Amino acid sequence: MRRIPSWHAVWGLRAAALILLFWLWERAGRQPGAYGIPAASATAAAFWQLLTSGALIAAVGTSARSFVLGFGPAVLVGIPVGLLMAFVPPLGRMARVYLDVAMAVPMAAVVPLVILTLGINVAAVALVVFVFSMPFVASNTYGGVREVSPRLIEMALAFDARRRHILFKILLPGAMPMILAGIRYGLARAFVGLVVAELLLAPFGLGELIADARSTFDFDRMFASVLALLLAAVVVISGVQRLEGRLLHWRQ
Repeated sequence: MRRIPSWHAVWGLRAAALILLFWLWERAGRQPGAYGIPAASATAAAFWQLLTSGALIAAVGTSARSFVLGFGPAVLVGIPVGLLMAFVPPLGRMARVYLDVAMAVPMAAVVPLVILTLGINVAAVALVVFVFSMPFVASNTYGGVREVSPRLIEMALAFDARRRHILFKILLPGAMPMILAGIRYGLARAFVGLVVAELLLAPFGLGELIADARSTFDFDRMFASVLALLLAAVVVISGVQRLEGRLLHWRQ
């Protein structure tokens, strides 16, 4: 039987990789001519300055509001859409084409349309986040339901199971791994949409910090703002992974 590494070994490897990364970053930032790459220590100092001044907390709060207003509806809409596509095959075949197009087309192209429709505000950023993430949630939900074994449904029908029993006892538990994977991937896409929207659309949030630092060539603050965005993404995605582990403990 394969031995599972202890959490001490896992966290030790993660810490060693992180230390190595910051050491290489520090060395690269101190090389002659590395003007656009600040050292890790300078980035950490800028991060602390933004944090203590309150600018980083205010920017994270603004971006988080746009993120929640966009990604929450993406999940609430994407899962029912995927279920409806699976329950109504003609609708699924038709809608799948549009989902594939939505996932393939560069979504940054929709930003000018959003500006014309909603203007420059938090709702516009939330709409961009929604458009970036919802197709992936719906597509994974649709694929997860279709992957459920038809034999389970036939057996349930043989025992006179109702449609709601088939939905909540068979289809949703069977599709849950792919649904949660779609939510996790949708989260990553939602963060991309948030950055694109705040850099190209709305002058507020973390995008404002990044754009202001870039315009003044303050690369320490720019990298610190990007680091804050990366940390927020890691925390949120890690939380979803832990939730996935709890909900799918039966798969171990």
